[in-house]
Amino acid sequence: MPKVSDAYRQTKRDEIVAATFRVIARRGLRTMTMADIIDESGLSAGSVYSHFTTKHEIIGLVAARVIGERAEQLRVESQERPRSPRETVHWWLSGLENDPLPYGAALQIWGEAASDPDIRSIVEARMTAIEDAFAVAAERWLVAAGKDPAPSRDTARAMLTFCQGYIVRAAVLGHQDLTSSITAVELLTPS
Repeated sequence: MPKVSDAYRQTKRDEIVAATFRVIARRGLRTMTMADIIDESGLSAGSVYSHFTTKHEIIGLVAARVIGERAEQLRVESQERPRSPRETVHWWLSGLENDPLPYGAALQIWGEAASDPDIRSIVEARMTAIEDAFAVAAERWLVAAGKDPAPSRDTARAMLTFCQGYIVRAAVLGHQDLTSSITAVELLTPS
């Protein structure tokens, strides 16, 4: 039997994650099953289960992909050029507009976190990663502006809360005008 390469395994995992995005967008998270993911991916059940044993594993990877990559990119970009909290929130939300996971799916994942400990741990890890990236960005901006960096963690929490509120509003009421929505973020900036 030929040996399967790491690149081939990663390609299959990526296909499964992409199929999961599509299923979540179409059916929602609560009713999504492994059978739905298998059908959407076009792979055999054995192939999907050889990469992921549970739906939670796939959801964890979906969350990690969407949030983890953006958080790392924010850390790198804020090191190159400090951004104000307003600029950071605008950058973050603009990027989410282009992600394949719809806002409604994020709400569903958050909702499931309230009653499912596995999903809660995934959400907690992702929210911590975002908050940490926001804190790094806020601290770098405060230092560059000659301000005390002590409130960077509180600023990061406020930035994250604002982003979550925007996502809830956009998921329920439809996409909002991002530029006018984030004008209020200036209130988050320490004086």
